[in-house]
Amino acid sequence: MTERTPIARGSDPWREAAAQRITERLRLRAGLSEGVGILQVWNDCCQQEARDRLLASHGHGGQDAEAARMIAVVDAAADGRADPDAGWD
Repeated sequence: MTERTPIARGSDPWREAAAQRITERLRLRAGLSEGVGILQVWNDCCQQEARDRLLASHGHGGQDAEAARMIAVVDAAADGRADPDAGWD
């Protein structure tokens, strides 16, 4: 049986930095997925086609920024009173 190292209590800069990187990556991935969903609706296409269009138009480096831009456009145009989930906040 392998002996396990106990989890250290207190602050660990390496773990905190790793957690921040994971959190940021999840935020970017969620934004990218939302952007792909917007493209699906705008272009009446499947998820893969929307992903391919976003990548072809903006590359790996620009697709996150373009997804954020599309989300901002949709959010700015949204009527909060029309949101069926608005009452949950």
